[in-house]
Amino acid sequence: MSEAGVIELERVTKYYGQHPGLIDLTASVKRGALVGLLGPNGSGKSTTLRILSCCIPPTSGRARVCGFDVFTQSIEVRRHLGYLPENCPLYPEMTVLEYLRWTAAMKGLNGSDIDQSVFEVVGPCGLESVRKRVIRTLSKGFRQRVGLASVLVHRPEVLILDEPTVGLDPLQVREFRSLLASFKGKHTVLISSHILSEVELLCDSVIILNAGQVIASGSPESLRADVASRYTVECRRASTLPIVLPRLVDRITGATLEDYTENGSFARFRLRCRGEDPRLEVSRMLAEAGIEVKELAREVVTLEDVFVDCIKSQRVRNGETTNVTTGLVL
Repeated sequence: MSEAGVIELERVTKYYGQHPGLIDLTASVKRGALVGLLGPNGSGKSTTLRILSCCIPPTSGRARVCGFDVFTQSIEVRRHLGYLPENCPLYPEMTVLEYLRWTAAMKGLNGSDIDQSVFEVVGPCGLESVRKRVIRTLSKGFRQRVGLASVLVHRPEVLILDEPTVGLDPLQVREFRSLLASFKGKHTVLISSHILSEVELLCDSVIILNAGQVIASGSPESLRADVASRYTVECRRASTLPIVLPRLVDRITGATLEDYTENGSFARFRLRCRGEDPRLEVSRMLAEAGIEVKELAREVVTLEDVFVDCIKSQRVRNGETTNVTTGLVL
């Protein structure tokens, strides 16, 4: 385990009856990092967040937040942790200020410190204009901001956010994303989201889960670099193309032909390659065969490509072995 780990999971396993929710999950999140937790439905994301937020205990293994065990020292964990679930429970009959003051008191603040802490979160969370409004009259975006302010009010070192932008419109998502970005360096943040583009923009690093196991981790840049590049080629149809294409794939190390389509006088195909950029070789071979190239482009690799590639790769690996223990430091 890294000594710098503010969030630490060590061989954490969780069973629901006979069904495993997590299997030997080991990870460490460094202080001040903003980390995305990704995975398909049923991958173990919510289980991980619930264990870290002291909602459920692990079946085996250890989980710690700021050095405190989530099972044996849960009160201390809660003092250092702010947890925003996907559907944040609010009291709709209260005003924003009433709710935040009540939340601060429930979290152990008292006296003038309550007013000070509420003042510290109202502005950054964009609630100044609605601070006296009754919560039930607020839009979904403002209610989400109230929920975030309520988890910040006791000044936690660690934030755990479960799908924080779900249900928001595009403008609200952009505003909320800017708010989350402002937390970098001030809090250690673990965020679960299905919006991969959002995670790619916000997060320093990501953990990808599937079937209760960690299948990949690292910065978005390093993960994209590990994915085989794809190249789109559009050229004029020619009688020699069916002969050239197999030779082309054989000549380029690690190349596979992913798809091939024809449209009128043009043909379009995609190559998937690991290793060096093959575009010069592709151009040369097609030119030698007298085939006119109209387009030859490298596709941009996104976090979505990484996600899909990791899931597919794990399914292939699971044909050989299904018990993998992964250790990560993010």
